[in-house]
Amino acid sequence: MAIVGDLQEFSLPDLLQLIEKGSKTGQLSVWAPNGIYKIWFYQGRVIAALPPEEEHRLEGLLARSGLVSERVVEKLASFCGPEEPLGRCLQRQGLISPVALAKLFRHQLQVGLYSLFALEAGQFSFLPSVRLPYREMTGLSKGASAVVLEALQQLKLDQRPEESLPQPDSYFWRTSSELPLYRLSPLEWGVLEGVSPSRNLAELARALGADLLEVRYACARLAKLGLISPCDGPTAIVPSLLVSDKLTAVAESLEAAKEKPSTKLPSFSQGSDRVKPSLVSRLATLLRGVRDK
Repeated sequence: MAIVGDLQEFSLPDLLQLIEKGSKTGQLSVWAPNGIYKIWFYQGRVIAALPPEEEHRLEGLLARSGLVSERVVEKLASFCGPEEPLGRCLQRQGLISPVALAKLFRHQLQVGLYSLFALEAGQFSFLPSVRLPYREMTGLSKGASAVVLEALQQLKLDQRPEESLPQPDSYFWRTSSELPLYRLSPLEWGVLEGVSPSRNLAELARALGADLLEVRYACARLAKLGLISPCDGPTAIVPSLLVSDKLTAVAESLEAAKEKPSTKLPSFSQGSDRVKPSLVSRLATLLRGVRDK
């Protein structure tokens, strides 16, 4: 049975938990000011999310990240099973790693679902028994309760007051040499390329010719995305990007294991990743802590 309503009367967290408790399979559409967001579920778990912008389609993300070109994807799609997620198919053929697949899935959640939690009003509809978008699916899934928790944590960070932003005399360093999957503004690119243990944010703002407050906001967002990390300044011993990338890869491999990959939809099983942290989560957190020091 279809579910139709308004977010003012039925909040998004309540809606996701209803879908999870009912182990529902189908498509949730949310009408936002910039267009229609689509989120797909299998047995109550989120399996894909797509914002209105075409640039966030999975094939485009693969091409922009340099993993697989759209032309190659188009050719290899014929080798995928009729109900096999595109991401899992490419991994099976050795064209994409589990770590890269987990990054793509997190990007889908970030831009296609987490951003909706800031909406105060909007129409929604949930349609069961729709064909799943295998060309938009990585093959990973996440429990709705875990999605709600992470989205609310992100929303809290986004709404934090100016006083809790990085201070003008704070220092940051870039944690990875990889190109980010997230869409960054010109200022965020400038901050990402310009952060260094040898100059603080005030000095960076002057070098960029940018407003200091805007640089602090950009720095906060980049830190939230894991692209930069605070350090102690010129005296800090910053690990090389190579070592950082290896630590990141190990942490993300652990996270990927938690996402329950599968080549067949029925194995999107009910997991223990709802709210209670698992050993995998703690290990990943410890590894990130080592990386950030």
